Amino acid sequence: METNAKILLADDSATLRFLVSEVLTDAGFGVIEAQDGQEAIDKTYKENPDLLILDYEMPRKTGFEVVREVRSRTGYLHTPIIIFTAAADKATKLEGLGLDIDDYLTKPADGEEIVARVKLLLKRNKQKMDSNPLTRLPGNPSIQARVEQEIASQRKFAVLYCDLNNFKAYNDKYGFAAGDHVLLTVSGIIVRAALQDPTAFVGHIGGDDFIVVCSFDKAEAIAQQITQELDSTAPLFYNEQDRLQGFMDSVNRRGEAERFNLLSIGIGIVHNTQRKLTSFAMVSNIGSELKCLAKRQPKGSCYVMDRRAA
Repeated sequence: METNAKILLADDSATLRFLVSEVLTDAGFGVIEAQDGQEAIDKTYKENPDLLILDYEMPRKTGFEVVREVRSRTGYLHTPIIIFTAAADKATKLEGLGLDIDDYLTKPADGEEIVARVKLLLKRNKQKMDSNPLTRLPGNPSIQARVEQEIASQRKFAVLYCDLNNFKAYNDKYGFAAGDHVLLTVSGIIVRAALQDPTAFVGHIGGDDFIVVCSFDKAEAIAQQITQELDSTAPLFYNEQDRLQGFMDSVNRRGEAERFNLLSIGIGIVHNTQRKLTSFAMVSNIGSELKCLAKRQPKGSCYVMDRRAA
């Protein structure tokens, strides 16, 4: 369940507000009440709720008018909204589609259904907001949660920290559109390799950094597939001249002209078969260290497996 989530409940019926508020509070949610549309808008901006439940017919501003106002603010474009209506007819729903309303509840709504709908929308919104907008892969909150889940399970697992080499220089020369194409291609390569373990998790840390959480016995095979497929694909990202000569001329971080090898990937593999992993921070620190070792390879992709016992 979404812990400590705040729900704004707006309805001109004090009885309905009492009943629904009680149901939501019992389910662990914080409830902010409003008795008309304008109060709903004011409290939305003041309290910043995680989800809105709005009555379709309200004084001062209707539910749809509240939605139009709230959705006009950038910070609330993705806030889940449920409309309470006495009769969710086709015309009402069609009007609501253009306002990006997430769900409807027909009065009188069952308490269990209200809680179930709220939980589902909060879960979906969390997943949507967490995912990387380019690759659609889960981001850092989900990555941390999955690693901590593996630590708690005490099974043998591995975490692959993947980082592209020479990506900034490539972006500087070929442009951001080409860079986005590279990241999408690389994410596809990593996802395909991770299919070797049906339980594997793939996340996008940000930029050109990716992560794979998998069973230990599949880690090395996954790393091998990623490095081999990327090295065979990398030349396709370049123009004919750079592809034929096997390098490109660009500028380094100091703004100086420099020669760069073709894109490759460095992978650090952290696992718990030789030492106990106790926290996400510990896994991240070891992974960053190993990834840096892998990136020192003069040319081509490389992975480094942690062999230390402590």
